[in-house]
Amino acid sequence: MRKIIVTTATLVFVALVLIGFSKAPAAKEENNKGAKEEHEKAEKKNEGYVSTETCQGCHSDVYDRFKKTAMGTLFLRHPRTAMEKHGCETCHGPASKHVSSGGKSFEGLVRFTKEGPTPVSENNDVCLRCHQKRHRLFWSGSVHSVQGLACISCHVVHTGPGITSRYQLANITVEDTCLTCHKEQVRAENKFSHHPLREGKMNCASCHNPHGTTSPKLIKAISTNELCFNCHAQYRGPFIFQHPPVMEDCFNCHQPHGTAYPTLLKQPPIRLCRNCHITFHNLKFTIGNTTQIRANMMVGTGCINCHRNIHGSNNINGNLFFR
Repeated sequence: MRKIIVTTATLVFVALVLIGFSKAPAAKEENNKGAKEEHEKAEKKNEGYVSTETCQGCHSDVYDRFKKTAMGTLFLRHPRTAMEKHGCETCHGPASKHVSSGGKSFEGLVRFTKEGPTPVSENNDVCLRCHQKRHRLFWSGSVHSVQGLACISCHVVHTGPGITSRYQLANITVEDTCLTCHKEQVRAENKFSHHPLREGKMNCASCHNPHGTTSPKLIKAISTNELCFNCHAQYRGPFIFQHPPVMEDCFNCHQPHGTAYPTLLKQPPIRLCRNCHITFHNLKFTIGNTTQIRANMMVGTGCINCHRNIHGSNNINGNLFFR
């Protein structure tokens, strides 16, 4: 009985070996076919591309500036993918027709010029191939995207005069770049009361994400209050006695870009409080037989001479924000 079992197992093993050997040539042929197809695809993908050296022959000045940038260093010296190895053509596309025409034809090329024939959306799509994550996640549908703003409106690829060279800005600083469109907001920073932009401690991008957010005004927080609390955490609360306008929106009282009044207030303190507290501390006076009421315009900073903790109070007797 044992002998029959051994013989049967041997026959099964031999049969399996023979089947394996018979399939080996077919598998090898299939692998060779797959490799050949991959090679043909790669050749087709590279069709029309010249080389970075060819571009350098005519555009030597642009090449010399580009190789000093972060993107130039990556594409020209340390490419991570087959596409990045194309250098200039990674963004501009295949340049064989451009080269064969002696630079007269721009067919098939993506041109990053403000008056160029390439649509803004196509230009931006080229940038978003690599720059589509993190801060650019909400670019599609953002205010700047809807307004038809191009990446090259704020950034330059080949070189940039910006102090923050990592971002290759079209202007010296972030403020100068934003000033191109947002003149009123940037110039407000020159007023008496302002955030420390002039002092170099922050910039427009400290509060706004120009590439898009899920919040209004491109702010980098879920609400304006949450944005302010990043720096002004002492006013977050919760307080035993809350001041409703403060809970609602910091910008009810403050103008963030700069004002002529202390602590970024929209108006002088007494007038600001009178927007809500119209009849408080009115004075009655008589002229002849007529009694009149005049709003008591308090001396100095007015209301906050006494109501010091106007953002909220945790004192058991702080219902009037005296302390």
